[in-house]
Amino acid sequence: MDDYGNRVFEIPDEQCQSQILKRGVFPGLWLLFLFCWWTPAVYALSPGDLIIVYNRKMPESKTVAEYYAGKRRLKARGVTPAVLLVYGIPLLVNAADETASDKAFKDLASARAREYQELVLQMVRELDRLLGIPGPSDKSSRRLTIPPSQVLKMAERSLDWAIQYLGKEGAREGEKPTKVKVLSLLIRLRGTSPEARAMAERMAKGSAKERELIQSQELLGWNAVMRQGLDEQMFTGILPETALETAAAVRFSAGVIGEWQFWAKAQTLYEKPRKLAAVDSELTVALRDAYQVPGWLPNPFNFAYDRLPFIKEIRQQALMVCRLDGPSPEIAKRLVDDALETEKTGLKGNLYIDARGLKGKGEYGSYDWYDRHLLELYDLMKNSSQKVIIDQTPQLFPLGSCPDAALYVGWYSLGKYVASCKWQKGAVAYHVASTEATTLKKPGSNVWCKRMLEEGVAATLGPVAEPYLNSFPLPDQFFPLLLSGKLALLEVYFRTLPHVSWMQILIGDPLYTPFKQNPVLLTPESRKRIKK
Repeated sequence: MDDYGNRVFEIPDEQCQSQILKRGVFPGLWLLFLFCWWTPAVYALSPGDLIIVYNRKMPESKTVAEYYAGKRRLKARGVTPAVLLVYGIPLLVNAADETASDKAFKDLASARAREYQELVLQMVRELDRLLGIPGPSDKSSRRLTIPPSQVLKMAERSLDWAIQYLGKEGAREGEKPTKVKVLSLLIRLRGTSPEARAMAERMAKGSAKERELIQSQELLGWNAVMRQGLDEQMFTGILPETALETAAAVRFSAGVIGEWQFWAKAQTLYEKPRKLAAVDSELTVALRDAYQVPGWLPNPFNFAYDRLPFIKEIRQQALMVCRLDGPSPEIAKRLVDDALETEKTGLKGNLYIDARGLKGKGEYGSYDWYDRHLLELYDLMKNSSQKVIIDQTPQLFPLGSCPDAALYVGWYSLGKYVASCKWQKGAVAYHVASTEATTLKKPGSNVWCKRMLEEGVAATLGPVAEPYLNSFPLPDQFFPLLLSGKLALLEVYFRTLPHVSWMQILIGDPLYTPFKQNPVLLTPESRKRIKK
């Protein structure tokens, strides 16, 4: 027992290596366990929900762990935890070296991707012939090497024509055999899903007798069962040992095109696997027996998955993880003090949004897309009680131009912190760029997470290596949820974080609830927009 009544256990190094860190190992960790009863479907984080992890080889690490436990008066109350990493725990974890079986699977995925691309192309040409569509099916095009993106466009175009053709009433004499062949190719290319959707639409419009007839069809039920299985598997990713079985299920549900895309994704993942991940993000999936190491996985705690019937079981195999860290032990401790003090009266100050004024179409994952979400945040908040200031020029807010900064989100100054904000105690802020949590301690480093912690923010987030833009929490989801005062910082982060087993980390007191005393209420229209 420690001075605060918490139970402290030493976990043997080999147990840490095999059960906790699957991409790499950290010798010499002690874990301060504070057991809890964890109900992933109900978000009400409390002090008893935390395991504190510190580095036993670093006295300062244990000091920070005990400081937090004492300040929050943690009490043991259950069995399955959330995890708080403290000062002294590394940021990065490496994947194991490639094995012979890894190479064999990489070769298999590459071969299958080529094979199924050619098969899709052959079937599309046959469909075009039946429909009388000229162009890509001509002999001249067969001599060309057609890129995958173009093959997919050809397939979608031909499938659209096929659906229109099959939907025409009044078939000509002798046309039935052609329609049967077209329908067969449609199902083979796209699986049972289009047929299932067509049945559902017909069911909704038909008579009671017709609905009863369609409900008796097994296709709808089988597709739903198969689809649920694939939805569950997306949280573990593509595994070499189960890939052939998964591919067969994909083909039933999504057709030859779906299986081609499955193998193409596997090829991309395993040909040049990312060796790095954030320790924090990797620990999120550490309870799973097996999961895809290359690339990222969907974050099961994200609100987008709330309606999945099996999500409770998936969440029970996941951990919410963040860290109490910074350039020094004193700063790490200050994050706790600021959180506790701010919670007494509530966080007050301005919300600053530093957009870039981009005007593109905003396709998913693009710069225009993320900039649009910054504008959405402004639109959501401008009629609320929270004062919000936005900049829509390519330049960042000028030095010293943002007084009373309680909240901040902006971009894009890669690894070059700009001291625009005068931070309020308890401020929560993040800057969207690719390197901003690559170090928290390196002297002279100007990355945003480190510098914002040094300048006074109480909580921030960022990537430990190139994360891609779509891995950041969307600002128009993260900040409205934080401002509601209903959830603690760790829950807000995991409800809006897109991916796990990847690059992002959250730094701050996981229990920090800055607006619990002064929640910012959105208009009914804004609440509807967030739910969408």
